[in-house]
Amino acid sequence: MRLFAIDLDGTLLHSTHMISERNVTAVKRCQENGDIVVIATGRAAFDAAHLLRLHRLDCPIIGSNGAEIRAECEGITIRKNTYVPSDESEAILNCLLKKNVYLQIYLEDEILLTFDATDRLMKQINDEQRINPSFQADEFLQSVQPQLKQYGVREVTGFLNVDFAKVMKYMVVSPNAIVLKQIQNDLSSQNCTVTSSGPFNLEVTANGRDKGMALQQFAERLGISLTATIAIGDHHNDLPMFRVAGTSIAMGNAEDIVKRLATYKTGHHDEDGVAMALEMFCSIPFDLGGGQDGKYY
Repeated sequence: MRLFAIDLDGTLLHSTHMISERNVTAVKRCQENGDIVVIATGRAAFDAAHLLRLHRLDCPIIGSNGAEIRAECEGITIRKNTYVPSDESEAILNCLLKKNVYLQIYLEDEILLTFDATDRLMKQINDEQRINPSFQADEFLQSVQPQLKQYGVREVTGFLNVDFAKVMKYMVVSPNAIVLKQIQNDLSSQNCTVTSSGPFNLEVTANGRDKGMALQQFAERLGISLTATIAIGDHHNDLPMFRVAGTSIAMGNAEDIVKRLATYKTGHHDEDGVAMALEMFCSIPFDLGGGQDGKYY
């Protein structure tokens, strides 16, 4: 039995933020072969579960960059949340609010967003276009669509009533790379983990909480050796699971550092790179017709 840990955005999902028929079929055939496929994503677990239901997939989920584990497999039920300590959580929020960035707060059953956050973000995009002629607004908006269009978002007037003991992740978006770097530097003094799932966002979880730690814990609960785990991803937040997995596979569209640290590379996410990898490692024949030849490289 092998354990496949697959990222969503930029990996299993196409640019349309949907899962192709070929990828769906490859995941299902992998499961039929007796292997386990876990989705490892920066998205909230309930958001990832919603996407899987749309495509009639049933997989365990590592959500919120490892802060959540949701699984029912091999007769084992796992439901684990790792919260940012409440004192650290409040300090992190205050730091982020000072930068006036688009901000989402991940709780167990919803994502909080202020009602004016999107309008402020659009103004920041316009400001960035004015001061930076090379800034591509369309590229930016395409990149941050997964954050802007999530399932389970609730608009609030402010964050005064947030239960800081129940925050699993903070996520910020900004068109200004300098602002993101400043935030990263400011948070370096806090007891937290900061990563990104794209060039225009930062994601903050409890210290030491990442996809790699969650994958390791999940494998241990199932009694699967890490040498039998295969991680597939495209961005910085996937690197922790690359470090613990026996095999790592970078998407064709992955960041350069992800490709350098991967054991193998596969195709672009819009060319069913996940299916290419699964077809090779699971020896799955590709017979949907009219598709690519399944070449893995």
